[in-house]
Amino acid sequence: MAGFLVCLALGVAFVLVVVRDIAAFREHFPPISDAEFLARCKPGTNPEVALKVRRIVADHFAVEYERIHPDTSFVDDLGAD
Repeated sequence: MAGFLVCLALGVAFVLVVVRDIAAFREHFPPISDAEFLARCKPGTNPEVALKVRRIVADHFAVEYERIHPDTSFVDDLGAD
């Protein structure tokens, strides 16, 4: 029984961390349009490629497309290793 309670407590703690991280991500990366996304890209960026990469990143990391910004970090913001 004690083992179950420890596992349950760890599971709840994990969920709380994930929810807090999601809330922080959403606060840091509010939805932006494609036009705003492209305006924030470095000069000379190919718009078609940038928006295609944005779509791929959103799909791969299961993040809302509009919340992917040019300065989104794979490691720090999306949790990729």
